[in-house]
Amino acid sequence: MTRREEEMTTCSNCGKEAAIRVRDYKFHEMGLPIVLKNVEVIDCDKCGNADPIIPDINGLMHVAAFAVVSRPCKLRGYEIRFLRKYVGMSGREFSKLMDVDPTTLSKWENDDDEIGPQSDRLVRLLVTAMSKELRPKSEELVNALWEIVNCYSTSSSELEIDPETLKYEYSK
Repeated sequence: MTRREEEMTTCSNCGKEAAIRVRDYKFHEMGLPIVLKNVEVIDCDKCGNADPIIPDINGLMHVAAFAVVSRPCKLRGYEIRFLRKYVGMSGREFSKLMDVDPTTLSKWENDDDEIGPQSDRLVRLLVTAMSKELRPKSEELVNALWEIVNCYSTSSSELEIDPETLKYEYSK
């Protein structure tokens, strides 16, 4: 998709005329703090609705999943939930696969209990093995496992993804 000068279209929320603008967009719809960099957004000045135009939503999901599994900090609850949903499993199914009680998984996902280092690595490896798009990166993930430190990502750290190139980085 080529970048456009500001064009007009119809708002999906109110049906009024809305502008298409290129800007950064906080994309929380996937359950992760993601900023889409320089993405086209349908901005409605009438009702305030904003809809990003994402050229490759599946690619975006795969990039986000790999960014989470390869990040060298312990998984946060919302990251565990995102990864479980990414592989299309219910909490009950995923907890059974991991051989943990469903309430344990729920506590991890809600940050009511800290995930242990072995379970953290198991989540990452299972997700990578279950995703045909991530499987080719399994060696890269195994190398990243050595770098996981006993830290959590800060709440101000967001995953920044360029939806055109699918390149990512975490903000500092």
